[in-house]
Amino acid sequence: MGDAPASDTESNKPSPGSEVPPEQDRRPFGGLEFQVSEVVGRLEAGVNAQDAQEEEKKREPRKISAGFFEPEETSMDEILKVLEELVLKTDPSCESVEPPLLPTDAVTRAAILSHSISALFGRLERSHAARLGAHIATETTRWMAHMFRLSDYNAYYHQEQLEGLVRVTRMLLHHRYPRYLEDGALAFTNRLPCIYSCVASPLGVVQHLCRQLGLPLACVKPVPVNASGRGMDIEALEKLCDEDTAANRSPLLVLGEVGAPPLGWGTPLAALGAICKKRNIHLHVRGHALALPGATGRDESFSIPDSVTLTPGPWFGVPGLPTVTFYKIPELITANDHSKGVNAVGSREGALAALAGLSGGGARLPALPLWTCVRAAGARPLQQRLALAFRAARAVHAVVASAGLTLLSERPGGDEPPNVDVVEAVSHASACVAFQFAPAGTEKPPPYYDKLNSWLGQVLQREADMISIEVCETESHGVVLRYCPLEGAGGCLLGGASGAGGEGPEGGVGAWAAALDAQLHVLHATVALREPFQRSLTAHACLRPVHVPGWAGLGGVRYVPAGWEDASAEELNSLNRQLVETLRVTDGAFSCGDGDDGLTCVRFGMVTEDTDVDELLDLVISAGKEVEESSRALTNMTEVLKKGIEAAQADIERENAERLWQEGLLRRVPVVGRVVDWWAPAAVPPASGRRLHLAVGTLQTTDDIYRCVQNKKDSEPARAHSPTRQTQNAQ
Repeated sequence: MGDAPASDTESNKPSPGSEVPPEQDRRPFGGLEFQVSEVVGRLEAGVNAQDAQEEEKKREPRKISAGFFEPEETSMDEILKVLEELVLKTDPSCESVEPPLLPTDAVTRAAILSHSISALFGRLERSHAARLGAHIATETTRWMAHMFRLSDYNAYYHQEQLEGLVRVTRMLLHHRYPRYLEDGALAFTNRLPCIYSCVASPLGVVQHLCRQLGLPLACVKPVPVNASGRGMDIEALEKLCDEDTAANRSPLLVLGEVGAPPLGWGTPLAALGAICKKRNIHLHVRGHALALPGATGRDESFSIPDSVTLTPGPWFGVPGLPTVTFYKIPELITANDHSKGVNAVGSREGALAALAGLSGGGARLPALPLWTCVRAAGARPLQQRLALAFRAARAVHAVVASAGLTLLSERPGGDEPPNVDVVEAVSHASACVAFQFAPAGTEKPPPYYDKLNSWLGQVLQREADMISIEVCETESHGVVLRYCPLEGAGGCLLGGASGAGGEGPEGGVGAWAAALDAQLHVLHATVALREPFQRSLTAHACLRPVHVPGWAGLGGVRYVPAGWEDASAEELNSLNRQLVETLRVTDGAFSCGDGDDGLTCVRFGMVTEDTDVDELLDLVISAGKEVEESSRALTNMTEVLKKGIEAAQADIERENAERLWQEGLLRRVPVVGRVVDWWAPAAVPPASGRRLHLAVGTLQTTDDIYRCVQNKKDSEPARAHSPTRQTQNAQ
């Protein structure tokens, strides 16, 4: 675990079939590094090999054994084989050719290895592990604060994204309510704490916060959106604080967002920080725009928020990295009795740990994966990843703006002029591009446009996957399409292309722009022809418009010809299903669907601008007449068969009755009938039956057929013994 480059580490690895060299055994983590790399490589190789084989043959359904799990002592090699099979069997998309494991680079492997080393440190003495963890955390905190331009902060590393916010809020409760440790929620009886959050922010954050701390939802105070429709209304926040103070409530925490999902809206940090400082309210800020100082590389630093949450894992595109919460300890905490008996180096961290449990926790090293990742990648390449992400977001923003779509997010940051300070840049920058297809001048488009945006997002995800587009639904704007290069592996898509010698962000965005333009032509044509389509339907009595929930095409119709008004639902469904099958032979844009009344209908899909609506409807009517005629012929044939079968059964019953009286009753009595048949054998009547002539619909006997067959059988022996026949066979 030194500063050696990844290439040196790779060169020291033994081959898979060889043993670890003795010099590697003497290093504490040499063998562990080899084993972890071997496991990761084996899993990737197994999945990729399985994926290549499945491309050549049809996939078989994967089954997972549901037997009782009764493990026995097993070698590591066998365990890896079982794990490889489970990875393949638990793949949710059996038809996908993509491996379920993402390819790993040297930085990702280093992060994976760090988790194994962290578990290994659990065997150290507690004091030793604490000193080691403090050293690693100090180095990591110093580098993170320098990269993201934060000053005068402590850091807390955690796996759950909201865990740091929960710990910080618990710290505030201990600080504001001295009896909180002994009385719990009873300490809030006389003075309820207040948490302020914008109504446009995700509700799940404050719900999780209250659930974890046992706070009632009455503590949450929603703050309206400002007049521009984006971000928190600062004046409304001040009014709420005055009202709560007058009502003997304690303003505790303000949740601010900069570039936060889903729309990337910001908050003026300078004004918000001044209000919170004036009223002694803790300000916590989260959002992707906090990565902007790390992308620009300016020397400015800021410390306006009392705590911030950073997510380096998604930002760097490396899985397994912890979330970092930077926080300030209130001055009163360091001056009270909790800080006594703590050395000068760890006085602030020790006081906070004693007060709220905000510490590293035992022998675990939560900062180790991030510390390892930074050393494996280097500070400059990580900074370039962030800069490339903002650069890609700006390129997509320019494409969307030129395409005439409605932009809901601010312009991504990263190219601010020098006179803009870092606080202002972070306050107004966005790290994502949120847009939608909507009519001009509307704040929230009609519900039909939600279907169009969902269709556009699905098509772009399927046919233009060089850009990772997310389809999300918002309360104020309906369905919105969103691109955020700072979220997970999809966000590093463009960066990988550039780093691998590909086309880079411009090439990927250019191909995506062409695909977007092609789909926008379809959307505009469909919207323009939707009204003429509805008008043309009124001219055809046999076509009835149907509302199809969730359908983005022209619409749906049901074919109900004259005379079918009183037909049953099953008959109408069968008729329209046959109509769709006939139409799909001509055009695949037709499909079968269900209307809001539950009956089957014909769905018209997306169209182009050269589509003739009247021609489409005429095609449906002509195909419907053909289906109707065939259906009528089938109905008539069914009636003919039914009547023929009934007549045949009546004839057979009459003949059996006649034979009964002709032959006598004694022949029908058991035992007696055998004696009568032996004494006076009855003449065997010729075999007879009935056949239905479908052409004329008449019932005829089969006597002539039996007679012809019998004559043919009688002539066969004579022909077989004919000398001429035998001679011909011999020849």
